[in-house]
Amino acid sequence: MWRVIASDREGREIARKEIDVGEITLGRDGDRMLVLQSPSVSRRHCRLRADPTGLSITDDGSANGVLINGTRISPNTPTAINASMRVEIAEFRLTVEQFGMAAPMAGQMMPGQMMPGQMMPGQMMPGQMPGMMAPAAMSGVVPPQMPGMMPGMVPMAGMSGVVPGGAPAAMMGGAGPADMVRLIAEGGQYSGRVFDLPQLAEITVGRGVGNDLVLDDPSMSRKHSKLRRLGNGRLEAEDLSSANGTYVNGRKITTAQLGPGDTLRFGEVMFRLDGTGGSGSKASAAVHAGGAAAMGAPGWMKGAFFGLIGLTVVVWVLFVLKLVSPSKPEKGVIESAISAKIKEAEDKVHTAQEAFAKREWSKAKESAEAALELDPANLDANRVRAQAIHAGDDEAKYKQGIAELDKGNADGFNAAIRIYDAMSPDSSYRQEFADKLRGKLIPAGEDYYKKKMFREAVDTLCSAYRVSPANQKPGTSTIKMLHDAERKAKVTTPCNLK
Repeated sequence: MWRVIASDREGREIARKEIDVGEITLGRDGDRMLVLQSPSVSRRHCRLRADPTGLSITDDGSANGVLINGTRISPNTPTAINASMRVEIAEFRLTVEQFGMAAPMAGQMMPGQMMPGQMMPGQMMPGQMPGMMAPAAMSGVVPPQMPGMMPGMVPMAGMSGVVPGGAPAAMMGGAGPADMVRLIAEGGQYSGRVFDLPQLAEITVGRGVGNDLVLDDPSMSRKHSKLRRLGNGRLEAEDLSSANGTYVNGRKITTAQLGPGDTLRFGEVMFRLDGTGGSGSKASAAVHAGGAAAMGAPGWMKGAFFGLIGLTVVVWVLFVLKLVSPSKPEKGVIESAISAKIKEAEDKVHTAQEAFAKREWSKAKESAEAALELDPANLDANRVRAQAIHAGDDEAKYKQGIAELDKGNADGFNAAIRIYDAMSPDSSYRQEFADKLRGKLIPAGEDYYKKKMFREAVDTLCSAYRVSPANQKPGTSTIKMLHDAERKAKVTTPCNLK
């Protein structure tokens, strides 16, 4: 049994349906089983189908499509979905939940259950010595004996290029399945979500659908960054000349390495790296390498090896002694240095605020970032930087929205409303654009009503009411016309005038 919940941008629940087997139709028309009342939603937008194999969604050729994890699906093609996927229809989000699952049938194996006789990872066979490879790992092929090798020894990689066919990928330095690396979002629209990185040597990140990791955020470039696996849960991040930069632990980078616990930010999207590493850790690799060197090395090399260990111990002892008895700086030196940095950061913030007031978005962003380099905890710098990023994006959307409004037809109005919804809520451009929309939509809706195009009149007048400020809502005559158009269009879900 599946439960389907539709919610708006603010997370408010709009509608819900439960389905076991069959279909749920979605769209703007009143005859749809789940009605989503918005001009951005097509009258017959999509459908959900449940059967014994699971749940799927099909886009019925809608204008604005269906997005799954930020990627638009092909129309008229069923696409499987589950509870972990983010499904978006215009400004609405669908959440699917499975409940009332039946117990497995007799003889049916549960996920993760082992086959009879299958060995647990790391389990040793009878008579197997620690460090020896199990025969199963050899894929039935015994590597040839090398000259000078003791019976039972396995050729190492590099001793004539022979590598056991069944050896784990971690032994060959690759990023095998054990090298699990994931990004945990902190703040923003993805807050709390976990992204498991695909098992690829290089992973591209960006807003474009062609990337390995797609993050649909306005602060992201289409090709924003590239991640390379280094093994043991570590990555190398490279910025691909993005507009808003890539940051490791708060520092803007071109190329940098990071490991578990480090922070990674693409534009305004922040993550913390969580890497479990592989079974072949650095410590175990060092032990094996040391053991191999000690077994086959001449006497002088053994002496050098142990001499190096002794030198390392001495350095560490001196380092610990330095920590135990640190030299104290002169009184007031640290406080003066901190105060100077904070003062310099405040000057940069003031410059950023002046640039923002003049609508010089790039200069405001750069000055705010310079302030954050000096004082990462400066809240004003963080705020101005975020405003500058969104303002530049909103300015471009404002110009695009005006061009759509000037078309003066239903398609242009619908496109302008979608652009309005995509603007930042506190943007001055959004407020200015709302006045332009109101001035165009009300006359257009009244004209549709006079032409007896009642469905178009409902959509246009309802949108005009929604975008208008509280003190500039349409008058009584316009509201009366809207209600009459809803009655004549036989609309089942009236416009929300609250």
